[in-house]
Amino acid sequence: MLLALSLQEREALQALLTPPLALTNAVRRAQALLWLDAGQSPETVAARLGVSRQTVYNWATRFKERRGQCDVPTRLADDKRSGRGKTTAPLIDPLIAALLPRDPHEFGYCAPRWTPTLLERYLRTVAHITVCRRSVSLALQRLGQQTTVAQQPAAKNLLDAVSEATDEHSRAGGTASRQLVM
Repeated sequence: MLLALSLQEREALQALLTPPLALTNAVRRAQALLWLDAGQSPETVAARLGVSRQTVYNWATRFKERRGQCDVPTRLADDKRSGRGKTTAPLIDPLIAALLPRDPHEFGYCAPRWTPTLLERYLRTVAHITVCRRSVSLALQRLGQQTTVAQQPAAKNLLDAVSEATDEHSRAGGTASRQLVM
């Protein structure tokens, strides 16, 4: 026999099965344990409850292991699970909101405005917060900002801008390379 219940355990399990309780996980476990105690096979119990045979074994093992540690309802309750990680919104929204009014050039980025990709890079390298670009886009939406990337200027305009910036740098006494990386 897989499980032998004490009289007190049996009564506590029976009490959980009385109507109008819903078919919760704890009730299903209680029923499984009672059927096992009555001599039914784990395969039969599993088929009746629509779970795997291993699940029935796990329920019985966990119930036995917790004897003397807590009461019967607690022994049947679901364990805490890690679940989904905490959202990054409270962390990144204020940082992004503080960055948006500032020029990306102030931070060494060669971009006319903040984009989701650029903000993701800033958060990763400067703030040491790793988030995906999608999280940044959602933050921008929450902050009421447009998330589409501006169209790139035509190649001629881009070359003119680079040439103009190089000329200004040369006039200021610096040396410049006219290499354009795209």
